Amino acid sequence: MTVEALRTFCHEVKPNPLHQRRALEKSAENNPFALIPYKPNYILPVTYSKGRTEPYKNLDSEYDFDDVEIKFQVSLKYIVAEDFMTPGFDVQLAFTSVSWWQAYNSDSSSPFRETNYEPEMIFQYSEPWDLFGLPVAITALSLNHQSNGQSGSLSRSWNRIIGTMAFAHDDVVWAVRGWWRVPEDEKLTPDSSQGDDNPDIEKYLGYGDLNMVWKLPYSNSLDFKLRNNLRSDNKGSIQVGWSFPLSKHLFGYVEYFNGYGESLIYYDQHVSRVGVGFRLTNWL
Repeated sequence: MTVEALRTFCHEVKPNPLHQRRALEKSAENNPFALIPYKPNYILPVTYSKGRTEPYKNLDSEYDFDDVEIKFQVSLKYIVAEDFMTPGFDVQLAFTSVSWWQAYNSDSSSPFRETNYEPEMIFQYSEPWDLFGLPVAITALSLNHQSNGQSGSLSRSWNRIIGTMAFAHDDVVWAVRGWWRVPEDEKLTPDSSQGDDNPDIEKYLGYGDLNMVWKLPYSNSLDFKLRNNLRSDNKGSIQVGWSFPLSKHLFGYVEYFNGYGESLIYYDQHVSRVGVGFRLTNWL
């Protein structure tokens, strides 16, 4: 296939899933009772991952976590300004929380083992433009904070500026993200409330990720997230999700994760997890 043929293939006029989603979001903006999903909203009543004690073993309290726990994500956004200064440029506020809940661990009073909080301010441009002949559907720059709300040696947090470019063709959407971490001062003591909680986090989570969503027949979809630190001491992760319809607005959901960075508390530990549950909203 020639370069010209590839450009023609990518520019064929077909429904763009990203722009279809944006049109639905615009219609929801007119409803004062509607909340707009950002990332998928889901609950996995059963997940399995071999428990780890590394972040907790030096604490006075005993932590005896089960391998089976509940994981769920809540993710919403609000469009602050639409078509701000130019058509297609929006300013958005978003908030995502992911929780790992030891609901079946009655011996330890069923604690929430970890919750990650992620507020963002997003500047998004949804008018298409060309990058070396390939059409970019969505371009975004976001100010991102992520933390686990803990204190002392269990505290984890970082601030990033994230750039995103998303491409779409037929029923496949892929997005490339790259980020720059805002520097923080070194902690004076390990338990200090000031300073960098995790100075080596980029060693494990790298400087970006690659995401892909594939819409399949009969309202099925597959999504993938790949991440790598791009170092000789290779660290990375892969997450695969499959959603399938159970009713008009409810989907079954299976998720598999392997690698580093599933949660902030375990950012520097290799985790494998599989979970089964339900999705209320999908990417597309």
